[in-house]
Amino acid sequence: MIRHTYYVILSVFVATAALTIAGLAYSWFSPKSSSTPASVTGPASASPSPSPMVSAESSTPGRNESVPQIAKERKLPYLGTLVTALLVEAVAVVFVFVRSGLKYLPEVKVHRTERDTFAFMAELLTFGTNVTIVSNRLSLLTRSDSFREAVTQRAENGTEFEFITRLAVPEHIRVPLEQLGARFYVTGEETPPQARFTLVNAHRTGGETLAIARGTHPAHEITVFDTNSGPQMIAMAKDIIRKCKEVPANVG
Repeated sequence: MIRHTYYVILSVFVATAALTIAGLAYSWFSPKSSSTPASVTGPASASPSPSPMVSAESSTPGRNESVPQIAKERKLPYLGTLVTALLVEAVAVVFVFVRSGLKYLPEVKVHRTERDTFAFMAELLTFGTNVTIVSNRLSLLTRSDSFREAVTQRAENGTEFEFITRLAVPEHIRVPLEQLGARFYVTGEETPPQARFTLVNAHRTGGETLAIARGTHPAHEITVFDTNSGPQMIAMAKDIIRKCKEVPANVG
């Protein structure tokens, strides 16, 4: 239905443009429909002959005339309206298609300090009923008391948490969260993983949000995808999470 609406908008725009161009071409290149006959009131020598340049300019149709004047002389009363409509439709078409295309672009957050990153991640937790965090050492929990408190509060309210790390999380952080239902997965890999991401609402098809981090402060970036801007990225994140859970390592 939306695609057909876009086709209708484009069709109207193309039709208006074709009519406007045809009217302008007709007004510019066609001879004037009426001409003013010269009245003879005396001998030819009484009236000065116009210069060749003036005669050439006056005989050229459409020269130095505005669109309303041309339209009036050529009996095209709606030409000015068509030109105005074409300009308005051009702006409307650009607005509609730009607005439609923006939803397919991911959102990029640039954080200069760790505090900004921790605050953004704490806010991200509020949008989901289940959260999966894949990290190397899970610095979000080990270095930010405010984020850990946000996770604890959300877990107490029923949000499901899964944490996948290369190394085991310290017990004083892991045990209280496990008591609230959080699950910790340790892959035990020798090399640190390249991927650092958080997947929200992984069990709600169509409502997922994926946040992928890269870089370090003060140029730390988090790219946020949803089902419009990154369905393939979300699918790959789900595959990575499933493979990490299948690794025969310690599960908390």
